[in-house]
Parts: sequence; structure tokens; C-alpha cells
Amino acid sequence: MRIADCGLQSGRGSVAVCLITVVATLVPSLIAATDPPPFKLETYRGHVVFLNDALAKRFGITTVPEAADRSLALQTADGTLVPIVEDVRGRAFRVDERLRKPEVEILVRKYQGLPAVQVIRLFEVTKEGKQELDYWCDICAIPMVELKPCECCQGETILRRRKVEE
Repeated sequence: MRIADCGLQSGRGSVAVCLITVVATLVPSLIAATDPPPFKLETYRGHVVFLNDALAKRFGITTVPEAADRSLALQTADGTLVPIVEDVRGRAFRVDERLRKPEVEILVRKYQGLPAVQVIRLFEVTKEGKQELDYWCDICAIPMVELKPCECCQGETILRRRKVEE
């Protein structure tokens, strides 16, 4: 952009004004560039495992001791490891070992450019069909996504299974 295009005479002040005009024009596009990348909803089925155990068994990769019970992954029937983001839903698998035992189906957000997935819903797969899993407070009737005291009354919560009609 030329100084004349800004309608100003040449000089330091006019250059600064012209520069501010250019920056102000670019800022909205820079802000838009910080939007999170798009995601797709996907479903995976398998068993949730500690990633370090699966890496050792499948590939012979040894991790450092402090990583032993940190990273989680879903191991599919064909052995594919799908890393799980540890937000409150992902943390539930680490906190409650009962969630690592059964075959599960997880509905996830799969972000472009990110190998890990973010769990949205959790189902246990049984011979009788699918059951949605969450935690429940009988006193407050509040569902939660991880094992902890009730967010309302601080009372005990239970692992709840609800049959899913398919």
C-alpha cells in the first residue's frame, strides 16, 4: 500500500497511520485463523488400555516408569491403538479400572491433524447389547462422567448402565 493510497502526505506520522490501517485490516483474518480445527464424530470399539503396556506388548517399546499409568488408548480388535485425550471423560478410564475391563464403544471427536481422540459418549458392549455408562447420584439425580463425589451433595456416586435401544 502506498502512502498516497491512505490519502496522506509523506512523513513519519503518515507512515504510522498507514501501518495501523493495514494491521487493522489483517487482525480479523488472524483471529479467524485461531479457530479450532474442524472435527468429525467417529465411533471406535475395543478395550481401553494404558498406552505404555500396549506399546511394550505390541511393539517392544519401553517407556519411562513415570509414564506407566498416565496415557490411555483404545485398542481395537485389529490391534490399532487410538490415543485418548485425558479430559474429564478420558480421565475416567484411568481413575476407574472397571472401565478398562469390558469391551467398549466410544463416540469421539476426531480433530484434523490430531492423532488422539476426545471421548464424548461411552458404551459397554455386551451379549445383550450396548449399555451407556456414566456415574449417578441417587440423592440428587445428577449424571457425571467420572468417578468422584457428587458435584451437588458430595455424596457417593455409582457406575450406572443404561440399555441402549438400537
